[in-house]
Amino acid sequence: MVRVSEQIDPITAEVIRQAFVAASDEMKINLTRTSYNPIIYEVLDFSVGLFDTTGGLIAQAAGLPFFLGNMAEAVRVVQSDAEDDGFVSGDVYLINDTYTAGTHLNDVTAVTPVFVDERLVGFTASRAHWIDVGARDPGGWLSDTTEIYQEGLRLRSVRLYEGGKLNASIQRLLEDNVRYHESVMGDLRAQVAAARTGEQRFAEIVEKWGLEIVEQAVAASFARAEARTRAAIEAIPDGVYHASAFLDDDGVAVDRPTVEVSVLVSADTITIDLAGSEATCVGPTNCGYAATVSACRVALKAVTDPLEEVNEGTFAPLQVSVPADCMFNAQRPAPAGVYGIPMITLCDTIWRALAPALPDLVPSGHFADLGTLFLYGDHGRDGKPWIHAEPQGGGWGAGPHGDGESMLICIADGDTRNVPVEIIESKYPLRVERYALREGSGGAGAHRGGLGQYRDYRVLDPSTRMTAATERTLCPPWGLRGGKEGGTGEFVLNPGREGERKLKKASGLNLEESDVVSSRTGGGGGWGNPADRPATAIEADLAAGYISADAASEDYGYRAVG
Repeated sequence: MVRVSEQIDPITAEVIRQAFVAASDEMKINLTRTSYNPIIYEVLDFSVGLFDTTGGLIAQAAGLPFFLGNMAEAVRVVQSDAEDDGFVSGDVYLINDTYTAGTHLNDVTAVTPVFVDERLVGFTASRAHWIDVGARDPGGWLSDTTEIYQEGLRLRSVRLYEGGKLNASIQRLLEDNVRYHESVMGDLRAQVAAARTGEQRFAEIVEKWGLEIVEQAVAASFARAEARTRAAIEAIPDGVYHASAFLDDDGVAVDRPTVEVSVLVSADTITIDLAGSEATCVGPTNCGYAATVSACRVALKAVTDPLEEVNEGTFAPLQVSVPADCMFNAQRPAPAGVYGIPMITLCDTIWRALAPALPDLVPSGHFADLGTLFLYGDHGRDGKPWIHAEPQGGGWGAGPHGDGESMLICIADGDTRNVPVEIIESKYPLRVERYALREGSGGAGAHRGGLGQYRDYRVLDPSTRMTAATERTLCPPWGLRGGKEGGTGEFVLNPGREGERKLKKASGLNLEESDVVSSRTGGGGGWGNPADRPATAIEADLAAGYISADAASEDYGYRAVG
C-alpha cells in the first residue's frame, strides 16, 4: 500500500493532480495538431503521459489503453540503460524494443527527463505509431514474419537529443531507413514537441508548488487510486476463475494458438496466470511481457474502477504470471508484428473468466479484432509513393443491461478512430464505395450483440498492394447466459465478381486497378435467452435492418402479426 503524508490537504492534492492531467492533455493536443500522418492526427494512434522519478505513471491523456498500461516500463528501461551516462536537461530518448517495451516496432516512445534547479523531478513520454519503420514491406504490420529483424528498426534507449542538441547522425540513420520519411520524421518532430510541452508544464507545476508538496500530492493520488481498486477487488468473491480461447493461427505455422487464463482473487489482490497458453509462435502473433501486463491492467481497470483516474497506484493490487516460453512473453528473435491480436483476446478471456463472479457486470465476447488494413502503392495523388492505414470498428458483446455497441473500435485501441472517408479519398487513390452496418453480425439474445461493419475500398492506383489481418473467425465472440455467438470478420476481394476471394491474413498482396477490397468486421455475442427478447425490440431491429426476417424467425421465433 502506498503511504501518504498527512501534511497535504486533499484540495491541494486534487488541484495538483488535475494540473498534471491538464499538462498531459496539452501534450496530446500539440502532438495531434503538429503530426503529419492521419494514423496520428485522425486515428489518434498514440498516447502521452507524465511519470515520476521511478517511472510511475502520474497522469495521462485519454489514449490507447495498451500504450498507457506499459509506457511506465519503457521509461524504466530508458532509466536503466542511461544510468552510466546520466540524464541532462533537454535529452530525448527513443525506444520501441518489443522485448522490453512490449509492443511492436512501429510504436516508438519518446522519453524526456524533467529537471528543476538541476534536479531530476520526473519524465514525460509519448508513444506514437510510425507509419513505417523500415520493415520488409511498407507499413510493418505483417502477418507472416518469422523473426524481429524482418519487422524494421529496433531502437532501445537511443538518445536523439543530448542536452537539447539534436544528434544529426541518429536523425540521418532514422531518415535513411524508413519509407515515407517526410511523414515519419514529421511525426517524430511532433513527438519531440509534445515532450517539450510536457517538460515545461511539469517544471511549472514543481516550481509553483515546490517539489515536496508535489511529491506528497502524487503519493496521495497513488494511494487513493490503489484504495479504490482494492475495494472493488474485495467485492469480487474469492476464488480461482478459469477461461480459455484461441486465435485462428500465427500466420505461419501454428494453428489455433491457445489463450489460457486463471484469475486468482484473494481479499484485495488479484493474480492473472497465463500458464497453459501457447508457447512462442513461429509467426508474429507474439507480444512482449510488458504488453501482456498492459492487457491485464486494461481488463482489471474495466471491472473495478473504470471511470476514475488512472495512475501507478491503480495497478498495485495486480500480479501477472506468464511462462518463460509463451506467446505472451516474447524473447529475441521472436516476431511480434501483430502483437495486438493476442492481447485483445487476452482481455476478452479474462472477462470471460470473471463472468461467473460478476454476472451483473461482464458482457459477452466482443469482436476482439483490429481488422487492420494497409493499402499502399507507388502513384499517389501527388505522384509519390503512398500508404493508407486504419483500424476497423466491430460489434461489442451484449450485457445484462442492454444490447452491445455497434461499429466500435476494439478494447485495444481505446479512443482511436478510423479515417474519415473524405480524407481517404482526397489524400489517396482510393474510393470508399460502402460504409455501413453489417446486417446479422450481432449475436442473438435477450440483449443482442453489437453489429460489425462493411467498408469497401475501390483501388485507383494499378501499383497498389494490401496487407491485412483479421482474427477470431474460428473462435467467435461468445454469448453468455444463453446468448448466441456473434458473427466473425473477413476481407473479401472483389465481392460478387468473378475471381472473388475471401482473406483472413495477407502481406504485400498485389491488387489491380478497379479491384474492390471489402472489410467485413465481426459482431458481438448475445446475452440471455433469445426467446426473452421483447417483440418490440425485434421489430425495431427489423425496421433498422439490423437483422433479417429469416433471422427473426430462426433465432427469436418471431412471427409478424398480419
